[in-house]
Amino acid sequence: MSFQFSPEEFLRDTKATAEAIGAAYSEEATRKVLDTYADSLRDGAVLWRATDRPGDALNYRFYERIPTNSVTTAIRAGLLDPKNPMIDLISAWSSLYSGTSTELCDFDAEHGLSKTWIYLGGMRPLEQILGVPGVPRVLRAHESRFRELGLTSVRHVAVDYRSSTASLYFRTSRKITWTELEQLLTLVGGELPTPELFSHMEKFTSPDGFTFSVTAAAGGAEIQQVGVYALRLPVGQFPVVGDRLATFFDSAPSYDDEEMNAPAWSFGPGGKNYVKAERSYCGRLVELMKQWNSPMTTVY
Repeated sequence: MSFQFSPEEFLRDTKATAEAIGAAYSEEATRKVLDTYADSLRDGAVLWRATDRPGDALNYRFYERIPTNSVTTAIRAGLLDPKNPMIDLISAWSSLYSGTSTELCDFDAEHGLSKTWIYLGGMRPLEQILGVPGVPRVLRAHESRFRELGLTSVRHVAVDYRSSTASLYFRTSRKITWTELEQLLTLVGGELPTPELFSHMEKFTSPDGFTFSVTAAAGGAEIQQVGVYALRLPVGQFPVVGDRLATFFDSAPSYDDEEMNAPAWSFGPGGKNYVKAERSYCGRLVELMKQWNSPMTTVY
């Protein structure tokens, strides 16, 4: 029998995981999220997220299986300021494609709601995603460059309410190479990884493509960050991720039917690089990722 999400058990697990990696935790904020999104957390897929940067937040996320209006829910519950400038953009993205999109939410274990994602119901053309009102100008300005780099199909989009940033998540169609990464990092003027780090990226990204993210601030003139995701590592195998994320993978509990661990290498201008990591908690996340045709390291 599959694990059944329990709010009280999740509270204990969140507190223990936050303590293990040195992240802040608020029981009050976490309880409010659990009360507000009880159905989504019970019926969706839930995962943990952390970074290798000391003191960064422990995040958790739910993935919906049905279309929902999580933004309105957040506003009504007092989790989101209705004047937040990113609401119009995420609502415009969510309204695309005749109700086939689903909303996903990220939460900070100390502060509550931090981010809303949209799964767009499939692979969508770049021009349609960039064409809605409120898309940061810098993303629109890079449309031709995205195309030159083969970044034409978008699966997810997201906004971060705290940093006022927007992100596009592209699906590439081939194995990562040093030359391709070098070209992709021109989007941010980022420093290339060490050969050792790249060897891990090459080993753990899917042979038939990978997820590539691009993030920009609403009023910014430059792209802030890009990222390469390796979704679903082979069980028991991990790239070198540093002590904090090693502790995260070891400490964050996973009760899912199939374990999903994922690193993401993030690159910014001037060597502002870091590593993110995700780990499934419950809700058959791998099953959902297969339905989305996500590029996973372990190929079936």
